[in-house]
Amino acid sequence: MSASYYFERAAAMRAEASREQLPQRRRLHEVSAERWDEMGRQAQETERQTAVNAEERRHRPYHQTLRERVAAG
Repeated sequence: MSASYYFERAAAMRAEASREQLPQRRRLHEVSAERWDEMGRQAQETERQTAVNAEERRHRPYHQTLRERVAAG
């Protein structure tokens, strides 16, 4: 899933919290939104790292072994 999905869920939880009358239920939705936001940030980092890894693979010879990659730095 893309990071936008997680941020959309966080926004939905915040909307639920704003409509909630009971304080404990409101807090439950707020905590849920915070968790969705955290998952969204993690997904962004994963997407970023995936792009970096893909770019590195483009420049790495196919036949290069792990030992050679480690030695090359």
